Amino acid sequence: MKGVKWNEDNLGEIEANKPVRQKITEPKTPYHPMIDVDDDSLSPRGGSFNEVIEDAMRAEDLRSALDIMASSSRNPTKRSSGWTSSEDEADPMEQDEEDSETDRSSSFRELRRAHYDEFRKVKELRRKGSFLEDEDEEENGVEKEGPSSLTAGVRDIEIEEASQICNHIASIFAKPTGPHPPPLDLMVTTLTSTAAQNGRVFLYGVGREGLMLKALCMRLAHLGISTHFVFDMTTPPITSNDLLIASAGPGGFSTVDALCSLARSYGATVLLLTAQPETGSCVKHASVVCYVPAQTMADDKGDGDGGEEKSRPLMPMGSVFEGALFVFFEMVVYKLGEALGQSPEVIRSRHTNLE
Repeated sequence: MKGVKWNEDNLGEIEANKPVRQKITEPKTPYHPMIDVDDDSLSPRGGSFNEVIEDAMRAEDLRSALDIMASSSRNPTKRSSGWTSSEDEADPMEQDEEDSETDRSSSFRELRRAHYDEFRKVKELRRKGSFLEDEDEEENGVEKEGPSSLTAGVRDIEIEEASQICNHIASIFAKPTGPHPPPLDLMVTTLTSTAAQNGRVFLYGVGREGLMLKALCMRLAHLGISTHFVFDMTTPPITSNDLLIASAGPGGFSTVDALCSLARSYGATVLLLTAQPETGSCVKHASVVCYVPAQTMADDKGDGDGGEEKSRPLMPMGSVFEGALFVFFEMVVYKLGEALGQSPEVIRSRHTNLE
């Protein structure tokens, strides 16, 4: 440019004579300040107005040429015989960038869709039972053992155990109950008589036996019988027209003994469910004894004689009696519904709507 001279010796001179208003962080420069050609004096304007405009136009042309060269170097496969417009060179580059961006966006959408669809596919496979299908896969004549065969083995064990448990409970009702009458007929008859007198039914049991009786309490309410579980906050007083159904599988519990005795003192009928009808402490307070010949805590010995450990039972402690109660109560509800003339629609209509 006109009026600019290169001289590295000026670095020190300009540093020493730096104007006060110059920034401290402004880098050093080896160039002279702009000098007016007329008087060789320092001039802040650096020349005439026309010269400044001419220099600016040349600087703009230089910048455009550098931009074009940079664009050409980024696209070596396309060579040009001369200078071209920066817009003409930018269009293919922009198109490539747009295509690349579109490909990345499409790939991202596919990955996102697969991510969100993964759990839905798992639910579908579980619903269809695909995880339980045993696929026989062979490789080079040797059967391949994988997760599917392992799952099938676990499934076979579960089916076998479930079958043993159900068969064990079913065998309870094939055992003779004499001299006691069949428990199903006895309980259905007692409940039908109480319902005919507009009496209420109270139920009580401890532990898991109590849970089975709570399930029966709900079904009796569905059948239209006024039913209450003892110790609920809304339990009314028992009277001579009412029935107390209590369970004591091993024969007696202190709370069951006390409640049966108290109910008899008020003139109520007491029906006792037990597996020990001869030796149980609650039997003396019962008006009716329903004998369910199943194993209870009283029969569960744990270890064998001499400290030898027995094989682990599928249904330990009182599980057999408690499971038998659940099945027994389902049979009672079915027979009682027939005796009372309650249709499935009417039974369903009494179910709570506060759920």
